[in-house]
Amino acid sequence: MSTNPSATPAEKPGAPQRPETSNPESLVREALDDIVLVIGGAAAIHGLDDDLIWSVMKRLDRIRVRLLRRLKGLAPRDELELNPTKLPRVHPAVEEFLVRDCMAVGE
Repeated sequence: MSTNPSATPAEKPGAPQRPETSNPESLVREALDDIVLVIGGAAAIHGLDDDLIWSVMKRLDRIRVRLLRRLKGLAPRDELELNPTKLPRVHPAVEEFLVRDCMAVGE
């Protein structure tokens, strides 16, 4: 693992900046931005398959919409889940993250 800083700036000059706030919607949006940038960086560095990245981004977008609707007190959308009874296989690192998140480890 390299400790060299990325050659890509984290923020583009002139890009709109969200104000620093602690309201839940802003925190969710900032967290999702960070998550997407991590995924995008990994995709660029490791040459991940475009279909994989599109699939992950679509899933994150569904998560974003569902979470923000809940925060605003809106009813969930009537969207079809793709076979919700069958859980997809997950990478062991993802499984470990989910376990740690449920147990609130390291907070």
